[in-house]
Amino acid sequence: MPIEQADAVFQGGGVKGLALVGALLEFERGDAQVAINDWVNVAGTSAGAIVAAFLALGWSPSRLQALMKEMPYERFEDWGPGGEIIGGLFNLARHHGLAHGEYFRKWLDGELQGATFAQLKRPQAAGPDKTGDEYRLRMVATDVTSRQMLVLPADLAKYRLPGSADPIDPDSFKVADAVRMSMSIPYFFQPVVLESIEAPNQLCTIVDGGVLSNFPVWLFDVEDRAPQRPTFGFQLTGGKGIGGALRHIVDGLGWPVRLGTDIFHTASEAWDKRFISHSTVVRTCPIGTGDVGTTEFKLSDERQQGLLSGGEAAARTFLAGFDPENYVNTFGKGLA
Repeated sequence: MPIEQADAVFQGGGVKGLALVGALLEFERGDAQVAINDWVNVAGTSAGAIVAAFLALGWSPSRLQALMKEMPYERFEDWGPGGEIIGGLFNLARHHGLAHGEYFRKWLDGELQGATFAQLKRPQAAGPDKTGDEYRLRMVATDVTSRQMLVLPADLAKYRLPGSADPIDPDSFKVADAVRMSMSIPYFFQPVVLESIEAPNQLCTIVDGGVLSNFPVWLFDVEDRAPQRPTFGFQLTGGKGIGGALRHIVDGLGWPVRLGTDIFHTASEAWDKRFISHSTVVRTCPIGTGDVGTTEFKLSDERQQGLLSGGEAAARTFLAGFDPENYVNTFGKGLA
């Protein structure tokens, strides 16, 4: 019998995340060894967090594919009055991001039907997993004020909403709001601001998780036992960083902004490229994304289909070479 249950971790990459859906379709079709019909725990950063959220709430890859084809990508560039130049630069100066990100948040919340993390807790009898986390869905964000990586929703309890007296309750927090934090690409989307519990009155700036960990394939690993099911990583390779019309805006703002965007992309990619352990290689499906840019929201139908088809082809290649006997996690534990 093939492996039918698995956990998954998805890398971020903006609009390139379409390729992740193509890979999921192929994993569902599967082969003699792997045919996944149940993604038990899922996690991701930025665009990977979007895919993970839908899977956690029961969406099938084919349903997700249909949604991706109809996504209002261009409307995610909500510069406001004046368009990308006047409105975008005003937002950048006042809110520290060219686009508000509010259209995306509302759109995602509508598609997820207002889901909160309470819907994604493990059954009470099961309790937290060996990592101590109660939630089947996790996503990574970055607190650049406190200089730490956040794993949402669990780390939300460290904060309160500005103006609120109480800490955030992760259970009642909306999934869409957490995804919005994880995909707050510096300079492009307005960052999210929360107030620290540990340092009262300190406002913390929350941005894209890719600043610290764009591909946390280790997130479900534990040291004290062999895993009951594999964790598969889906890693986007190639493509461009900031794409389309946004690049000339960044270039026009001079070297400080250009350097900042280059630092962000280096931080989100360099570690994964250079320090790849054996445990990462044996369970990671690398997916090429051609020359598509992270924020290239005006993708033609042909380029969208190219990302989907590329994801399917990459998954076929990975599955053809996958051997469950060679699987190990970060701690060197093979499958039980």
